[in-house]
Amino acid sequence: MFHRDSRSARMTALVAILVATLAMSAPSFAAGMAEEDVPSTSIVPADAPSGAAPVNSPSSTSPSTGPSGKTWMPPLKRAVPVHHASSKNTVHEPEIEPAKARLKVLADSPVFVAPAKSSKHIEQLTRDKFVEVTGSTHYFLRVNLKNGQTGYIEPSAVELVRPADKVFLLTHDAAVLDKPNRWGKKVAEVHASKNVHVVGLSLDYMQIRMKSGLEGFIPMTALE
Repeated sequence: MFHRDSRSARMTALVAILVATLAMSAPSFAAGMAEEDVPSTSIVPADAPSGAAPVNSPSSTSPSTGPSGKTWMPPLKRAVPVHHASSKNTVHEPEIEPAKARLKVLADSPVFVAPAKSSKHIEQLTRDKFVEVTGSTHYFLRVNLKNGQTGYIEPSAVELVRPADKVFLLTHDAAVLDKPNRWGKKVAEVHASKNVHVVGLSLDYMQIRMKSGLEGFIPMTALE
């Protein structure tokens, strides 16, 4: 009985010593955990501008060391080429079919700086005067003025066709056009070794009348 009581007393004392030891070491253990478990933080200098990236932040432009020990560099941005539109406007010269004729003016008419009615007037032609024609475009005639300027007039402003009445033998095949320039619409065709009745002359073309009564223009080169 005495031995059993003695053993119980020793066990009780041992438990008391263990409880006291754990109680004394608990604050130190908690303090150690608090220091080790808190993640490291970055400190921004007080004089840094608002919105500046932290010193150790990956968004900073300076290189930093990553977890693997390699130096991290921010990605480089590719420069995008800037294309500037040219300020020069391309000027298209009108296509001209050369010609040479001195034609009578049928009515007072403007001379345009370009082959378009919307262009500026540079002179006014006077009825019954003559003007030097040096070429034709699709819809206008090019003229040389006495002051040395070049301008454009409408074909209806001058006596474009001079009457004629002759028969010629063709030396070349030729298309018959509805107006005396190369932009005219083809309305018929005549062939070499055939006679044609010429009823008018216009610039470098002849106006012919066919047996069917159809009239049109063929180049004078068809007679060469």
